[in-house]
Amino acid sequence: MATKKKKNTARKKPASTKKSSTKKSNTKNSNARKKATNKKTSKKVTKKKATKKTSTKKTTKKATGKKTTAKAAPAPIKKTRSCSRPKNTRTLSYTRSEFVQNVMGYCGIEKKSVAKELCDDFNNLLVDCLKKGYKIPLLGVGKLYVRKSKARMGRNPATGAPIRIPAKKRVKFSVAKAVKEAVL
Repeated sequence: MATKKKKNTARKKPASTKKSSTKKSNTKNSNARKKATNKKTSKKVTKKKATKKTSTKKTTKKATGKKTTAKAAPAPIKKTRSCSRPKNTRTLSYTRSEFVQNVMGYCGIEKKSVAKELCDDFNNLLVDCLKKGYKIPLLGVGKLYVRKSKARMGRNPATGAPIRIPAKKRVKFSVAKAVKEAVL
């Protein structure tokens, strides 16, 4: 019988440890909840203080009635007239962000967002004009225009069978004479 009592007590011990571990986790959870509510209430208090401060500042400005003088315009950024080297040295092609950085330097724009918006607007202008079939002169660089190609017969290079190639529109660019002479 003594052995049975020992087994029973051994079985009871794990049950009692489980209860104590759940009590610990419950106290941890309750402590975490208390901390979270304390943080929430402190945030609310700081928000209320901040709104009170701003409202008092507004009333003091109105009460004094002083006129504010216009701020001096910031000094213009120096324009750089040299382009940076692309990071991709193998193909020497710019990424979009590198191109925007160069536009910022050439145009003297302070913010990257403004330069990016300028590039996007210019791209949209080009696309809209080309859709309508207009020729776009890029002054000193060349012309962009849409050309219609005729339908023609071609050959499949793998089999040699003749293939009909349909007519389609293509965007063409003719380079200005001054650019040809400068680059080539």
